[in-house]
Amino acid sequence: MKTVIMNFSGVYPEEDFYKQESYEMVDLTRAEGVNCYCTGEAEQEIKGKMETYGPYGIHFLDSGNYHYVSKLWMEMIDTPFSLLLFDNHTDMQESAFFGLLSCGSWVREALLSNPMLKSVCIAGPKEADLKRDIPADRVTWISGEELGEGSMEKFYEFLEKETWPLYISVDKDILCREDAATNWDQGEVKLDCLTDWIEEAAAARKCIGADICGENPPEGGFCENRELHINSQTNKRLQQVMAKVLVNFTNNSNSYQND
Repeated sequence: MKTVIMNFSGVYPEEDFYKQESYEMVDLTRAEGVNCYCTGEAEQEIKGKMETYGPYGIHFLDSGNYHYVSKLWMEMIDTPFSLLLFDNHTDMQESAFFGLLSCGSWVREALLSNPMLKSVCIAGPKEADLKRDIPADRVTWISGEELGEGSMEKFYEFLEKETWPLYISVDKDILCREDAATNWDQGEVKLDCLTDWIEEAAAARKCIGADICGENPPEGGFCENRELHINSQTNKRLQQVMAKVLVNFTNNSNSYQND
C-alpha cells in the first residue's frame, strides 16, 4: 500500500520511517497561505497535487498546522462514511479568520459541507474544550480525562451503533511526550493504547483510509535529532498498523460499494 507524504515544512526528508516502503513525496514547501489557515488559492493548489491519489490509503500531513488537509482527503470519498479522530484538540472551533479553512475548524466545516460524512467520533481533547466546541448532532466525544481513566464505553458504542466505514485521522499531539514531539500542547496517551484502539476500530468496521499529522517543524532549518527519532519511530509504528487495518480495502471505492 503506497504512502503519500505531504511535505509542507521540510521536516519529512529528515525522517526515515517511510524510506523502505512504497511512497510518494508531495512537495508543498513553496506553497503560500497554508500555515494553520488555508486560502482559497492554496486549497486549489493542494487539491491539484492530491488528485492523482485517492483517499483510500495512508497520508502523512506534516505538523498539526496542516491537519485541515484531512477535510480535503475526505472530500474525495464517494461513499457514506464516519470519521474517527484521535486528537488533543477538538478541531471544531468556528473559523476565526475571514471564514478560511483552518487546522482548528476543519472537522466542523466537514460536517457542514460533506454529505458523505455521516458521523464523527473525537477522542482525546480536554473535557472543557469538548463542552465548548462540540455540537451534539452526529458527534461522539471521548475526553482525554476519560481516556486516562480507561473509560471507553462511548468509543465502543460509536463503533457498534453504525455500519459506515471509517476514515481514521491521528494527530500525534494526543500522545505523551515519550512517544511524540509536536509543536502543540500534548495529551498523555501511550502509543500502545492508540494502536490498540485503531485495531479495535478496524475489527468493528471497515477502514477506508487514514492520515497522520503531528510533526515538529524545523525551526530555522534545524531539527533536534532526538525529536526526529521519536517521531520517525512513532510514524513507522502508525504506518504499520494503518497498513494492517487497511489491507482489505483497495484503491477503488467501487470495490467497497460492490462488496
